[in-house]
Amino acid sequence: MFDLVFSTLTALNQVATFVGALVCWGLGGLLVGNAIYWRRHAVRVQGEVIGVRRNGDCLNSVYRYVSPSGETLEATSLEGSSSVRGKETGATVPLWVIPEKPNEVQEAGNHVFTVVGVLLLGAGVALFWVGVTAWRTGPMTWVVASLAVVHLLQKVRGIIAPKDKALPRSLWRELLAQMRDAGAQARNAQPVQRLEELTTLPEYRDREIRQRAQLRRLAPFLVLAGIGLLALGVHQSRLLLRLQSTGVRTPGIVTSLVSSSDSHGGVTYHPIVAYTDGHGRKVAFRDSVGTNPPMYRAGQAVTVLYAPDEEARAVVDRGLWNWLPSVILYVLGGAVFAGGLAGLRSRSVEVPLAAQS
Repeated sequence: MFDLVFSTLTALNQVATFVGALVCWGLGGLLVGNAIYWRRHAVRVQGEVIGVRRNGDCLNSVYRYVSPSGETLEATSLEGSSSVRGKETGATVPLWVIPEKPNEVQEAGNHVFTVVGVLLLGAGVALFWVGVTAWRTGPMTWVVASLAVVHLLQKVRGIIAPKDKALPRSLWRELLAQMRDAGAQARNAQPVQRLEELTTLPEYRDREIRQRAQLRRLAPFLVLAGIGLLALGVHQSRLLLRLQSTGVRTPGIVTSLVSSSDSHGGVTYHPIVAYTDGHGRKVAFRDSVGTNPPMYRAGQAVTVLYAPDEEARAVVDRGLWNWLPSVILYVLGGAVFAGGLAGLRSRSVEVPLAAQS
């Protein structure tokens, strides 16, 4: 009975990892595919910023450009953000424009969404690799995956094609076209404003002051937290590098699982691994990586990496995945540290804004 429950939980964990990989691949594929589509079908022109359209906190630039046929046209960018950088009136920006859709343009030098798409594709590959290598693919995996696919298809069918409201394919195409037209009309419904006039409005300046004040108060803590995460990543990397350069790999076996609870009531399971060192002594240790559901089961064979002079300092060898905690610490530490520096730099502009307001 325990083996059935364990295999079911393991299959659920593995299938959830595969679903996460598919989601990352889908979103990343959409972003990268959109970038490829624009590169293949669009032409490059020079546009001049004549204003912005405001949609909440998002600002979409409005450009005037000369089409390849020699016609002067105006178009609103499909990409918007709360940043005012590059949206100054009169600024010249290289654009991508599809001749069949002259009212839609994209900035040729903006690769943010493409980079995000590539990162999502990479995250999908990483999740898929974890799902394949961390758990054994067995019959229960296929059973759980089949049930998940059937449930998902039923949900999707109930959303897009309910029995009482089923539409022919031609009407679906017409409905999608109407939705695209409605989105374009909503995007162009806002009046075109000069950025310089928009930033002088009291409501806009007050919002900028509040946001910068909040970031300024948090900036020192963010800088310290970022430095701490980076230092912890360096420390963990040094220990792992020394262990991999001087350590010894040997077969081991999971003897049992121990559970630990956090302050929120969550439970994680850590394997207890036994191995024989170079002197023939039996050594057991508790692996530092814990998961829920458990990643290992009692009696499972693993590879152990240990230091000859400190047999108790050992880890389950997962290859390149041993570096994943350090990479996460570096990424989080760098992002938090960069946010703190941005908050400290905003001090120089907050006082003039407050004085002018």
